[in-house]
Amino acid sequence: MERRNIGVIDIGSNSVHLVVGEYYNNEYFQIIDDVKVNVRLSEGLSETGAMRQDRMDYGLETLMMYRRMVDAYGIQKVIVVATAAVRKASNGKEYVALINEKTGFEVDVIPGEREASMDYLGAVNTLDVKNALLMDIGGGSTEFVLIKDRKKIDVISLPFGSIDLAERFDLKDEVTDKKIRALDHFLTKAFDETSIFSRAKGLPLIGVGGTIRNVGRIHRNIIDYPMEIPHNYRMTPGSVQRICDLAAEMNFVERSNLKGLSKGRIDIFVGSSYTLARVMKQIKSPELIISNSGLRDGIIYEYFGYHEDNLVYDIFGHSMVDIMLNFTVNIPHAYHVLKLTKTIFDQLMPLHGITRDVERILKASAMLHDSGIKLQYSNHHEHSFYIILNSGLLGIEQKELLLSAFIALNHRTNKKIKISEEYVGLLQEDERHLIDQLSLFLQIAEYLDRSMDGVVKDLKCVIKENEVVLHVLTTGHSVFDDMIVTECGKKFKRVFNKTLAIKNEVI
Repeated sequence: MERRNIGVIDIGSNSVHLVVGEYYNNEYFQIIDDVKVNVRLSEGLSETGAMRQDRMDYGLETLMMYRRMVDAYGIQKVIVVATAAVRKASNGKEYVALINEKTGFEVDVIPGEREASMDYLGAVNTLDVKNALLMDIGGGSTEFVLIKDRKKIDVISLPFGSIDLAERFDLKDEVTDKKIRALDHFLTKAFDETSIFSRAKGLPLIGVGGTIRNVGRIHRNIIDYPMEIPHNYRMTPGSVQRICDLAAEMNFVERSNLKGLSKGRIDIFVGSSYTLARVMKQIKSPELIISNSGLRDGIIYEYFGYHEDNLVYDIFGHSMVDIMLNFTVNIPHAYHVLKLTKTIFDQLMPLHGITRDVERILKASAMLHDSGIKLQYSNHHEHSFYIILNSGLLGIEQKELLLSAFIALNHRTNKKIKISEEYVGLLQEDERHLIDQLSLFLQIAEYLDRSMDGVVKDLKCVIKENEVVLHVLTTGHSVFDDMIVTECGKKFKRVFNKTLAIKNEVI
């Protein structure tokens, strides 16, 4: 298997960022390194129109370190882009020339519209959202993309970001009502003059960038949310506003102790978080959807051919295959187990009565139930739980991901379901029962393909008064009837109050 890699460097207004990815035979891709340094190239730019020498020196030092990392990884392809700070600065061209001389990097200074387009590709290829307004507030500019039916309809880049707002309205330390009123007046004027907002009324807001990830992380800390997964985390406008108000009520020292707020954003968070809340209010957005994928991810997707006219068609399926290949899952076995699990689910509908859409939950748990074998066979279901929850599976909501992980965890036991204490508060009683039922179906399906050769071609579930009989159609040899009844029978009796019987029919 041929391994290749790619590096993307983003010279931003607040930070300079390097992402390294590996891909194999153009089959699957994974991020293997991600480093960020808060350089603050935009600091003082709004006052003088030029980047400060000490900030440029720090940026160059950072890029020289990235040059060494790129060489150490043996990266064949490096894409380097610079955004608002370099774009706006009077000494931007000279700085780009210096970077090229000292590091050998060819820097592409991209316009705001292209920055927004790459944000769009990063988000739309990783989130199952059709219609939204995308927002990325950086250090020196704020980008917006109107998305309809996954298509990019309109793009705008506003020439201010978190550093600009913090400096212009003196928001780094104490924040007064007068300062907030001045900020609000400025944003209201800017937004009223921007037509994209009137066409985005009522749409969810996809949030990209460090400020918005920080909003989500602060919120997760406040509500004691047990999963530290930033991508596809969702918040109501009220929750966003509460985080915004909380930060504005604090001075610099107090904000430095706010859990979830990065140290590099303590002095620039108030203005940018207020802008986020103000945008949601402007378009009457019902929900914030946080995207962990943005500019750098968009560049990578474009490099692999997933551009505006060729978006990832099936985000969930595409991501699933990536993970299965990465963890060397037995793909034919996984697909067959999924088929059998869905058959059992469909035919026992009168018994379980589940009406919610469980398509992605069934698929994630069935296709990845053996992924933990990559780490260790013994107790691999426990490893599979961790992998499902932390592998970055896309196109699935966080609650569905958690349910899938627990179904995989519980598919090898006939005891009552195992739910870690930290997650109990996220799961309702009916969801715990759902895990019990679906993990049972997965367990039966796996035993039906225990020989891993697809011997079971079909099955028919017959529901009787006190018993459920699985009529199993096989070729070549019988399945492990006694093993299935022994391992699954007690759980079946507990969950459905019926005995389980197996009848083989060799065809």
